[in-house]
Amino acid sequence: MDAGCSKVIITPRRGLPLAGYFNPRPNTGVLDDLHVRCVLFRQGKVVCGLVTFDICMMSADLVDIMLARLQKAGFRHGNGLIFAATHSHTAPYVTPLFGTDPDPDYLRSLADKTVEAVLTAERNLAPAALKLGGVKDNPLAFNRRYWMKGGVVMTNPGVKNPDIVKPEGTVDREIGVLAVEQDSRVLAILANIVNHTDTVGTNQVSADWPGRMERCVQTALGYDPLVMTLIGCAGNVNQFDVHSDEYQGYAYARAWQIGQCYADRVVAQLTKLKPLAVDRITLVNKKVTIPFRTITKEMCAAAQAVLDRVADQTSDSDLTSEGLATGEGPVARFFAEQTLACRARCSGRRRAFRLVTLAFGGRFAVTSLPGEPFTEIGLRIKRNSPFKTTWPVALAMGACGYVPLEACFARGGYETLPVEGGAPREDTAERLVAATLSNIEKTRSK
Repeated sequence: MDAGCSKVIITPRRGLPLAGYFNPRPNTGVLDDLHVRCVLFRQGKVVCGLVTFDICMMSADLVDIMLARLQKAGFRHGNGLIFAATHSHTAPYVTPLFGTDPDPDYLRSLADKTVEAVLTAERNLAPAALKLGGVKDNPLAFNRRYWMKGGVVMTNPGVKNPDIVKPEGTVDREIGVLAVEQDSRVLAILANIVNHTDTVGTNQVSADWPGRMERCVQTALGYDPLVMTLIGCAGNVNQFDVHSDEYQGYAYARAWQIGQCYADRVVAQLTKLKPLAVDRITLVNKKVTIPFRTITKEMCAAAQAVLDRVADQTSDSDLTSEGLATGEGPVARFFAEQTLACRARCSGRRRAFRLVTLAFGGRFAVTSLPGEPFTEIGLRIKRNSPFKTTWPVALAMGACGYVPLEACFARGGYETLPVEGGAPREDTAERLVAATLSNIEKTRSK
């Protein structure tokens, strides 16, 4: 087994709008740098790996552009790469979202730096050993959808809301850890963690808690291995404990707190990891078609009624999902507008995403999922995978919006509301689980 890694700064210029909320926020500076990270593995003639970006999300079109650029630069193993976003909400747009387009110069720079990172990792390939493990201890992750008095589900209803009955679902609390050892040291650490990456909440650039986790791990070890965060299925999971009196609001200090918490757990596992013997690497790269929801006339009529009721207001505040819990206002109007836009430009159409599964011997597999699947989807893939350890990696190879369970659509919560570019059809969870498990099975039969 050979391994190589690299990371390159992708921090945008001052003033470039930040994605993550429903309205763009021109950035006023940098709290910490954003990076593209690459870890490659080679076994025999097979080369594969993971490339992560400290951005909110990426489109399938952007993935295709990156792969074409890599092939033109001489990299011949694009079929074995998983591209994934860390989902930072304080990073620039790289795909059109809610009426805001990415900056063309930034996109060109991002593609250039991605090629640099991957080619450098390829040049760095050298003998290495892998060690694998994990722990079911994720104390800062909570299902953010709650059954409320009255029988509906609300997302982010607010701390100590007296109408909360119970969480709608569960949380995947497993933190997976893979260490790459080379030249008598840890070269890279990959961590599969289920939580949202939205803790900073400012108009300043930040990699959020994954960036702080890397720094804390490096401090603990006394040198600077690459630390790659692979976000699991966290579409309905975030950091807010609605029953706690502790301050959990948006602040850079909160990103440090969460980063330190996860770093402590990752570092503690390093002495407990087991050697991962890999006699071969197998991979499957297949496309899955995900239809958009069909937006009915009734849904449009309800949206128009909201627009008629709620005046168009100019707000200096960031438009986030929490705004729905306060009643009808700018956020409700935003979703009504998005329903009509989705009907006009997306309803009933289809899009294709690459599903990539990498299998390391017979014990460990990593598999990509587009968009933001609910945590139950990842748990189901893990339970039904023939591998002892399987890491679902969300926000990978493209963005299709939130992927709720089919039963969730009738219950409420903003993840089920249609938005332009999101709004996967109600059966998408089942389709993704089936396609992913099929991919996993194919790696074993190769």
